[in-house]
Amino acid sequence: MRSLLLLVPAVVFGCAKTPAATTTPGPAAGPATSVSAQVDQGKQLYGEKCAKCHGDAGQGTSKAPPVVGKDAFPEKPRQGAKRDVDFHTAADVFAWTSKHMPGNAPGSLSTDEYLAIFAFDLTANGVKLDKPLDAAAAQAIVLHP
Repeated sequence: MRSLLLLVPAVVFGCAKTPAATTTPGPAAGPATSVSAQVDQGKQLYGEKCAKCHGDAGQGTSKAPPVVGKDAFPEKPRQGAKRDVDFHTAADVFAWTSKHMPGNAPGSLSTDEYLAIFAFDLTANGVKLDKPLDAAAAQAIVLHP
């Protein structure tokens, strides 16, 4: 089991940005065949679905907390937070966000889209993925022992 000493965010699904009319379609949603393909898809989706609230670099905004860096996804919910569960593993974060995010359309993404954003977010925090992210791999990533 991998253990992370830093508070590492797993997913970033705060608010969806309405794509501009000139936005090109993102990668097709489906199981990723490689880590790099999954992270690339997650990067695109993060920009479309999450950056408006969580910030272009995941730094957080007045609308949503940070999802990258030392202040991202603490074990205990922040006071006044929408979240009501502790985050011990990346799977805990994934389970919560896939039901509650994006804020304007909770649960509206496919599992593969959530996993792609999740993979992008983890790699933005320095987590090295050996294979495309799935539920078992997320369970093995310990955020808070």
